[in-house]
Amino acid sequence: MENKPNFVPYEANHRIRPLLLVTTIVNQGQGDAVAAIAHQNEAFFTIIHHGRGTAPRDFYAFSPSAVPKKEIVFTVLRADKWPVFRGQLKERFSVSAIAKGMSFAIPIDALAGVSIYKMLSNTRQFEKPVRKGAHIKKEKRKDEK
Repeated sequence: MENKPNFVPYEANHRIRPLLLVTTIVNQGQGDAVAAIAHQNEAFFTIIHHGRGTAPRDFYAFSPSAVPKKEIVFTVLRADKWPVFRGQLKERFSVSAIAKGMSFAIPIDALAGVSIYKMLSNTRQFEKPVRKGAHIKKEKRKDEK
């Protein structure tokens, strides 16, 4: 029979923070600014998709500040970073009519493994799991000084 070390679950030694999928819709050309704000708030990655508004053409004729070409920015962010990120987005949206947009967050309920969580939460610590009893100091042998 093999002696396998007893590993402690990751959540027993580390704080698990909830994650959010943040979706932000902005006018074309504004996605990079949103991505920069996300990375300031420790987002691991940001995906920018190009899109097109679905309003009728008449709407754009009467509203000169409305732009049919959009960028949809997807970001995975820790929930504790959301209030700061949202505040910075509000500041960005108030710069001009072109910088307007909308953002919302969807909670992520489950992930497939600790390594995926560490990647998405941008946890930069790469510790090995702690074994039971590893914190106990070994006694020195009599012949060691």
